[in-house]
Amino acid sequence: MLLKWKLSKILSKDKEANKDLDEWMHKQVDEKKQQEEEKKAEDIKKAAVKKSSFGAAPREWTGEDEDEADTFFVNRMAADNAAGEGDLYAPSNFRDKGDYIELVKPIGSITMIEKTAFGFLLSWKDAMLYAKTVIKGGFWDWRVPTKDEMITIYKIKDICGINKCDDWFWTSTECDDFLGAYRISLYGGYVSSGTKSGKYYVRCVR
Repeated sequence: MLLKWKLSKILSKDKEANKDLDEWMHKQVDEKKQQEEEKKAEDIKKAAVKKSSFGAAPREWTGEDEDEADTFFVNRMAADNAAGEGDLYAPSNFRDKGDYIELVKPIGSITMIEKTAFGFLLSWKDAMLYAKTVIKGGFWDWRVPTKDEMITIYKIKDICGINKCDDWFWTSTECDDFLGAYRISLYGGYVSSGTKSGKYYVRCVR
């Protein structure tokens, strides 16, 4: 681009054209500099969030996302950082039962978690219907987890032994005047609203 600018300067004998070209070039340089500064600031922000994920005390960091104002990030709790939770977040609290994980001591209302997510992307309505068909461990009352329950699953995903932790999952918690529902990325810990017609994975609990 710089070479093209220099050649144009040499070839053009029109002073007005040269002036316009100068202004255009300076504008391009300024825009590029601004983009670099914004990227640098974003990298610093991401690095700070990543660093805080494994701090001495467990905490949740929330903030506005560039794309969706209701998106926020949930830091994962390491087992030895779960202050006040005792052995609830210890590996010994999770038992692999083949197609589901059993919690020796419930975390909130969760006593069992599907080990493997359903293999197809589903709309929110279909995810809710799927939950009604799940029969595991002799139980019929499996359900799509709430937003808070999915946040818990994100925090224990590296400890409890579940599979498929790199994508977006539905929650049963509705939003946007019941037109949408919350979804959570088990890869990055992002929570965001989604239209019910959107298709994401589902992992049930009971």
